[in-house]
Amino acid sequence: MNTHMIFFDIDGTLMDEETHTVPQSTVRSLRQARENGHLIFLCTGRCKNIWPGEVMEIGFDGVVGGCGTNIFYHGEELLHTSLDPALQREIADDLIRFHIDGVLEGKDKTYFRRDYWMPVVQGIHKENGIFSVQCQLFWEEEEQLEFDKMALWFDESSDMKSFKEKYEDRFDFILRDPTFYEIVPKGYSKATGIAFLCRQLGIHKEYTMGFGDSTNDLPMLEYTEISVAMGNGNPDIFPSVDYVTAPVMEDGIEKALKKFGMI
Repeated sequence: MNTHMIFFDIDGTLMDEETHTVPQSTVRSLRQARENGHLIFLCTGRCKNIWPGEVMEIGFDGVVGGCGTNIFYHGEELLHTSLDPALQREIADDLIRFHIDGVLEGKDKTYFRRDYWMPVVQGIHKENGIFSVQCQLFWEEEEQLEFDKMALWFDESSDMKSFKEKYEDRFDFILRDPTFYEIVPKGYSKATGIAFLCRQLGIHKEYTMGFGDSTNDLPMLEYTEISVAMGNGNPDIFPSVDYVTAPVMEDGIEKALKKFGMI
């Protein structure tokens, strides 16, 4: 069997979003895939600062992090793109100006507003405190910021329209739900990260496989030769994949890896 590069999203794919746990069947099947000679990678919107320890303990050959802005292979950083410091400060100030909540995500630090108010952001702040004290920083107090991408939430008090119009020529705005954009520098995505690794490792895209559950996974799922959506995922992505497997907690990863002969 040819060596495949297999890419996995984290939230809603490897890790259940309600219980924040990884099923034992997933751990077992990923390790079996590696034993069978395949390379396994995380392919996530999360930046390095908030990769969950439970997931990292599984053991991966590499990571496409921050939606393609930061790439690692066997512990070596192969790529990291950062935003101009002046642009970072301008964005942070505009989020205050336009009353937009969310998270500024970087390799080493994660920033929140001091007055964060959206319930989902409150939950993320609480969760991220588990990973690193750096997540406790608030961007109004930082003279120099260090972030690569954004996850922004908004409500009726926010002027997201003006913010989007100002920055959409420099960033891709991925609508994850009606009040949530994942925002990534143009030219970077999960697909560009996979293509970069294919070139670096000399493996043709014919031998790639991707697992995801959300709209930010679409570039990965459309690029990989074999694409799998989790049964618990956003139905909008189902028409774009080769196979819809069972939900995370119903052994969806293991069942799909068996179906396609990876284990």
